[in-house]
Amino acid sequence: MKKNHRIPTLVALFLLIGGVAGGVILIKSGSTWLAGARPEITPKQVKITNVSESGFTVSWITDEQTSGFIQYGAEGELSFIASDDRDQLSGQQGKFWIHHVTLKDLKPATNYFFKINSGEKIFDNNGQPYQIKTAPTIQETMPPNDVAYGTILKQDGSPAEGVIVYLSLANAAPLSGLTRASGNWAIPLNLARLPDLSSWATYDKEASVEEIFVQGGSIGTATAVTVTKYDSPVPNITLGQSFDFRKESSQPTPTAVPTSASSGFSVSKQESSSSSANLTIINPSEGEEVNTSRPEILGTGPSGETLTITVNSPETLTSQITINGDGTWNWIPPTSLSPGKHTITARLADGRIISRSFTVLAAGSSDMPSFTASPSATITLTPTPTATPALTPTSTASGRISIPSTEGGIPKPGYLTPTFLVFMIGVVLVFLGLLTNILF
Repeated sequence: MKKNHRIPTLVALFLLIGGVAGGVILIKSGSTWLAGARPEITPKQVKITNVSESGFTVSWITDEQTSGFIQYGAEGELSFIASDDRDQLSGQQGKFWIHHVTLKDLKPATNYFFKINSGEKIFDNNGQPYQIKTAPTIQETMPPNDVAYGTILKQDGSPAEGVIVYLSLANAAPLSGLTRASGNWAIPLNLARLPDLSSWATYDKEASVEEIFVQGGSIGTATAVTVTKYDSPVPNITLGQSFDFRKESSQPTPTAVPTSASSGFSVSKQESSSSSANLTIINPSEGEEVNTSRPEILGTGPSGETLTITVNSPETLTSQITINGDGTWNWIPPTSLSPGKHTITARLADGRIISRSFTVLAAGSSDMPSFTASPSATITLTPTPTATPALTPTSTASGRISIPSTEGGIPKPGYLTPTFLVFMIGVVLVFLGLLTNILF
């Protein structure tokens, strides 16, 4: 007599539950197992810079163009998202080789934790979130306005857009800025702090040495050395080369007015070196084409002074603003500017005046993001490679990003493969359970 062998229903259910549980584990760890981080999107040379009482900057490079943003929060809760500086300005998510993310509106003297999202994968600091403490509030008066600026060029002589300029002063925390479409960069030295962030850094405005490192990723790097006497402007820096600008003979003529092909500032060296004549327009540069109808106008001037801003074009707009305590000012037109050429004029009450012309492109005439400056994006501070060691990120489980954002975070799609795999495992186990009960 043939004996029937049956697998009890309880065992079949146990196998089914085990398969589902295994699938859940695969979902949690499967992003790495099934879709491991490709080396091309792994963040390299991660640097934390521009640490102030209300923010800091995180920068890194990747071997291929990819999206990138920061998930961050205090007390270990990474509940906020900060996008790349260019994404914050354009309102769209771009893909870059060089990444520069500025976190803003933070609390002073507070520990913040963050992870890097690169190409929809999450990277941390060897299994732990990166950690940085914001600077304390400084009670002393901020030093007078002092801006270092210049232009970065590619090896073919064209402007190098979107590269990072790291600037280091002795006995000061590292600084940096991101170049605009014209290749222009600007870094306010008066915002530099001591390495421990406890107070403003002190330096000689004539003879302190500045070390500059330009990170251009796949298009090359450059180094330069200058002194504070010759940093407004720093002569053009070309990627792939090294420069020593400490000798006066290597500087431009003091009265020469830079054009958009050089620094893009409509102010002479002689004017900018005078503490009583430091009215400048930093963005947009002379003749620049901007892909936004409401560009952010950025400049410097005597702190606390009233500035009258006038835009002349088909329409005329006039506004009055007060220059910030750190000597910077920014203004956005209250209404959209029509496509075409516009001239902006900034005037102080004592009669000092500066003008700048730029062109607003018509909608659809360019596929480039609207890259205008902001106090936290273009005039931000970051490190030199010698001051801040590069950190090595490690990949953690990625999956779908659904963290609420207060700073323009962009939701990311989830991974289909783990879900489909779990579904198929469940179907197979149910089928096997039914089949064994029928046969045995």
